[in-house]
Amino acid sequence: MSSGYGIRGGIGRCYPFFAEFKECLMNDETSEKGEVCMPHREDYFECLHHRKEHAMIRKIKEQVKINEKEAAGGGHGH
Repeated sequence: MSSGYGIRGGIGRCYPFFAEFKECLMNDETSEKGEVCMPHREDYFECLHHRKEHAMIRKIKEQVKINEKEAAGGGHGH
C-alpha cells in the first residue's frame, strides 16, 4: 500500500518501491518525469502484480515441456 503499512502492520512489501518512485517524481525537474522515473514505476508495479515473474514462470514451464518431449524422442532436434 502506498500508506507504507502492510496488512499486518510494519512496512508493506512494496512500499520501498513506491517510495523510490515517489522520490523520483518529486526530485526530477525535467519535463520527462514519466521517462526518467519509468524504471522505478516498473519495479513498483512488478512488486504489486508480479506480471514479469509470472511470464517468466510460464516460459520456463513451456521450455521444460519442450525439453521433456525432445528427451523422450518426440521432438525434432536442430
